Amino acid sequence: MTEFTDRLDGAAAAATCAVLTEGGKALIGSGAWGIAAGGSGFGAIGVGAASLMAANYLNCGDGWNPDKDPAPGGGPPQQLCYKGGSNFTIRVLTDGVFVGGSTPEISEITEVAFDRSEDCQTGGSRLFYTISWIDTAGTPGTTSLQYGGPCGGSTYTWTQVWEGDSSCSEPGPAPGFDVPPTIYNDVDSGCSLTVNFKGFASTSSGKTNPVYKIETTPELRSGGNTISGCNFEPVLYYGDPNGGPPVVGPWDPEWDEESDDPFPWGEVLDEIAEGIEKNASKEDLDEKFDTPLAETVFRLRSVCEVDAAGNPVQELVEVPIPELAPWDAITARLDALIPLLQGQKDFKQPICAPQKAQGDLRTISFRSEEVSPNGKSCLRKRLRYRSVSGIGLDGLIDHWKDFSFRAGPVVVKHRGSNWGTIAVWASDAAEGKRVILHAAAEAGIDANQTGRWEVSGSTSSRLGMPGTMNIDTTGGYYWITARDGSSQRPIVGKN
Repeated sequence: MTEFTDRLDGAAAAATCAVLTEGGKALIGSGAWGIAAGGSGFGAIGVGAASLMAANYLNCGDGWNPDKDPAPGGGPPQQLCYKGGSNFTIRVLTDGVFVGGSTPEISEITEVAFDRSEDCQTGGSRLFYTISWIDTAGTPGTTSLQYGGPCGGSTYTWTQVWEGDSSCSEPGPAPGFDVPPTIYNDVDSGCSLTVNFKGFASTSSGKTNPVYKIETTPELRSGGNTISGCNFEPVLYYGDPNGGPPVVGPWDPEWDEESDDPFPWGEVLDEIAEGIEKNASKEDLDEKFDTPLAETVFRLRSVCEVDAAGNPVQELVEVPIPELAPWDAITARLDALIPLLQGQKDFKQPICAPQKAQGDLRTISFRSEEVSPNGKSCLRKRLRYRSVSGIGLDGLIDHWKDFSFRAGPVVVKHRGSNWGTIAVWASDAAEGKRVILHAAAEAGIDANQTGRWEVSGSTSSRLGMPGTMNIDTTGGYYWITARDGSSQRPIVGKN
């Protein structure tokens, strides 16, 4: 173990206390990535796995309370549509195949409630949920369905089978719960780290730990006084619940973007945890090196450069690389590092100092009117920013409750001001700026006079889905929260 790894261990331990406290009874049934299963998708955390995880963190004050209600919005491990364009059944899939266990044909779901957990000898947990429904004749009833595993070598999931129109008008609550970022100050090194909870992962024995994105706090990285080992790019972190060394790897910024995949980091976690196959055959290697590598451009952009008048300017170092045979392409990419490294020395270091984030944290949640083109659920998006306006929750709700916008593939960001960095996926740049300017009007920010705008996008077909986004009012309250400080629970308002 290195000093750097020990520092990450301490930060993750502090964040896990927050996960246990905020999660409450929502830990039971939360989805978990199965590492040894090679990407099995959703597994479910049972009482035994949750209790064992809590027992490994005995220094968390009051610890884990399995009867505590989580933050609003958490649901069962798999989201279901409660009512849609036709009748449907909910069926249990055993290792992806329907062999039994189903509701009758129903017109709508009225509730999905956790019933009990059963720990299996194979290391997994089987959960039982009671699904309350109304059948096609208007008669209410209930069905108990299992979820999770592995139990007896099998893993159980759900599928929703529609009789006709599969459009969803009333989606059920999304799985999981919300945990604010944890700020960890390491006494020995002086480093300050931000730990972001990104989900859970389980081993083949059913032991579970959280997965985190750990990064240097912006104030430290921009301060100019370098502390050894404190300035680093964000990392993926997963502590081995079996007591082995933690999994640490680079964090891919695309994992922060809106996606229907709850585990975008799962496959990379598998590769790091299990290692790369050592005995690749000669035929496999030859096949990998038969195809030329596509042309690309290595590009380094300055951030803090200014002209003689003190106005910000952007300088570029670009190295174009043509399409080449694999070995030549690798050599060209290595040669391109020399001018890029020199550019890093020439540009101002380490980075220019943004204004310190100030104000109360706001979280505005939206849900689309339409079902996502790539799924059976409505799109859900959250907008977070800080406000110095001083208005209360009622004023915040009045400002946002009737607001809507068009989502899409364009990412518009505003950064460099005292409200932090705010980003939105919109149909075009103008629509994204309109959303951010509406937030700025409440936050007390003149976004056109302070900070800077950034416009980008993604070529992934899974990202940037279109939809008309309205304020989410699922459950009979506005999903608009105001938090007085980093340690207070969010406040919500009734619809």
